[in-house]
Amino acid sequence: MRGIYNATAGMLNSFAELNSISNNLANLNTVGYKKDFNLFKSVYEKEIRSYQNAQGKGEPIGNIYSSVVLDEVIPNLEQGSLIETNGKLDFAIEGDGFFKIERNGNYFYTRNGEFSLSPENYLVTKSGDYVLDEENNPILINPDNFFVDEEGNISGTNIRLNILNVENLNKYGENYFTGEEIGQADNFYVRQGFLEGSNVDALNEMIKMIEANRKFDILQKAVSTGDSLNAKLIEITSNF
Repeated sequence: MRGIYNATAGMLNSFAELNSISNNLANLNTVGYKKDFNLFKSVYEKEIRSYQNAQGKGEPIGNIYSSVVLDEVIPNLEQGSLIETNGKLDFAIEGDGFFKIERNGNYFYTRNGEFSLSPENYLVTKSGDYVLDEENNPILINPDNFFVDEEGNISGTNIRLNILNVENLNKYGENYFTGEEIGQADNFYVRQGFLEGSNVDALNEMIKMIEANRKFDILQKAVSTGDSLNAKLIEITSNF
């Protein structure tokens, strides 16, 4: 039975891989998207001891693990390619950091700089959420004379885009992240008239999908074979 359990755990891991890969491919053209990366951990750890030259509980010589399970899904923060749009409300961060966004009093972070204007001329995301300055205030702009330099300073004002370093990131949805701010970013350039593309490599994801499918098929056959052997064993032992 242990073989069936281990093979089934492997099937679940392959299924988790396929889910992540499918989500990555679905967001191939999503601005600022960061691909998912699965982390796995060993479980059912057992300690091996040698009793040859030891007394009592013996001497530890290593560990064995019976299975591997999905631990967490984390975003891969590699830089996506920059795409020139020439749109004055389009921004890309080249380097570190995230734009800070406010929605109903809650703060989020994103690399998607595809912004627009609210009816009151505030800089907002496509979802209508406020883009914030370094004082965490919404940014009111003059759409006829709106220029942002490489450091995020808005021309003709004392306002600067709030570009932050963030850790312990978790995907929230709508290409937003939650996390813990660790200060202003300093290793970056703001590129007005550009957008950051997804960091998904379609060819690499397709190769990973093929590999995950093959693993799933092999493990599925292992479960089927193990089940048949167990049934045969039960049939044989029932005759004694």
